[in-house]
Amino acid sequence: MKYLFSQTGVKVLESLSFTQTLYAFDFDGTLAAIAHTPDEVKIHSSTNTLLKSLSEVVPVAIISGRSIKDLKKCLNFCPEYLIGNHGLEGLSLRKDSAAKAYTVCQGWKKQLEKNMYIDSGIFVEDKMYSLAVHYRNSRHKKFIKLKLFEELKMLDPTPRIVLGKCVVNLIPTGAPHKGVALLELMQWLDLKCAFYIGDDDTDEDVFSLPDARIITSRVGQKKTSQAQYFIKRQNEINKVLKNILKQVQKCPKK
Repeated sequence: MKYLFSQTGVKVLESLSFTQTLYAFDFDGTLAAIAHTPDEVKIHSSTNTLLKSLSEVVPVAIISGRSIKDLKKCLNFCPEYLIGNHGLEGLSLRKDSAAKAYTVCQGWKKQLEKNMYIDSGIFVEDKMYSLAVHYRNSRHKKFIKLKLFEELKMLDPTPRIVLGKCVVNLIPTGAPHKGVALLELMQWLDLKCAFYIGDDDTDEDVFSLPDARIITSRVGQKKTSQAQYFIKRQNEINKVLKNILKQVQKCPKK
């Protein structure tokens, strides 16, 4: 991984402004800082303003584990392209697959409520088409994580499990993921390149795509990540947005 604001990284960002590029962002931990609970997560007004300005000149997408309904509550404006539930909710969502995912998630929720170890720091976030089991506020995180995995092994049908920062995401098997969603959006918009930045294991579905057209960056350096670049911390996101905006504004209209 190379630092995004290294000489090489800045040149790559500049090169993207000369072609038809989709700029896509994760939300929690990327556009907005992580909080104790999902409801407390807020996007900074300056970030919101920069994102809105960028969306007025280039295609901008938010690809998040949140539901689209929840994303809209978190933003002061609505980007044209919102994809939720780790890629399941958005371009790929059909009524039949949505109904199936919803039924599966409600079944998991009942199983968890019946059998899950009770701890005041655990709560299940129902996102309709996926579930997120949060344990950030638990006083015994390591113990709780082990207990959770014991319970999750018993779920029927077996979920696709994606780990996050003090959260375990449960996604219906076979559902599209963030990488699939990004590729579909690129194809639908007929765009040649994409830039994507995220902060978590759920974003590795994008980072690991074997596609040279996609430039990826991670919030925080991690040796095991497949992202090509990184920024040091979440509060550098405004610097990212300002840099992209500067490059696309000075570039001749395509």
